[in-house]
Amino acid sequence: MAPSHTDPTGPTELPDWALAQREHLEPAIVGRFGVHPSWCRPVGRVQVSIDPGPTFGHGSHPSTVLVLAELDQFGPEGRSVLDVGCGSGVLGICAAMAGAGSVVAVDVDPDAVAWTRFNAEANGVSLDASTAPVADLGGPFELVLANVLPSVHAELAADLVRLTADGGTLVASGVPEERADEVAVLYVAAGAGELVPEHRNRFDGWTALAFSKGGSKGGSKGGSKGSP
Repeated sequence: MAPSHTDPTGPTELPDWALAQREHLEPAIVGRFGVHPSWCRPVGRVQVSIDPGPTFGHGSHPSTVLVLAELDQFGPEGRSVLDVGCGSGVLGICAAMAGAGSVVAVDVDPDAVAWTRFNAEANGVSLDASTAPVADLGGPFELVLANVLPSVHAELAADLVRLTADGGTLVASGVPEERADEVAVLYVAAGAGELVPEHRNRFDGWTALAFSKGGSKGGSKGGSKGSP
């Protein structure tokens, strides 16, 4: 039976708040990517069905939209991708469906990992989802996507720089506009000269910052290239 907003099926039970939000979720189109709740009509060129369950990641939150726009810009085709704070798996699954060479997705919440695997299977793609600590990951990855809060960026910045391949791209989202400078500075410091700010984009009070390691890989599409 297909999941619905009234009769959900999935790997874990849903709390009341998660059940209540389902009737309000709508599809979102960002570039080539169309992310729709699994009970809605597909949209977009790359059609991705996501049941967020009790996790973060229904595709229309501004911080997610910003990363999807970066993913569309840089292109995951044939590249190794790391999705940090994967939630429902929307970013990693979009990357996989657009032709990523490999996708690793991590989250500290076991429910998020369960729903990421569930959604990946529903979309017919494979990825490696786990609660493995970022510090334990090997890498490197050509495209690192981290949609997490500033406090988590502060904890993970050094490891995310380490995990970004030379010539690769790191996208840091989940950052309120008023804290964007702070997050930019901590990544530049963690990069110790290896990480180059490419640009930052803003949407509805949130900011995503793109960096290249060892030089530009994907190019700039505006913002404050060359400065934190």
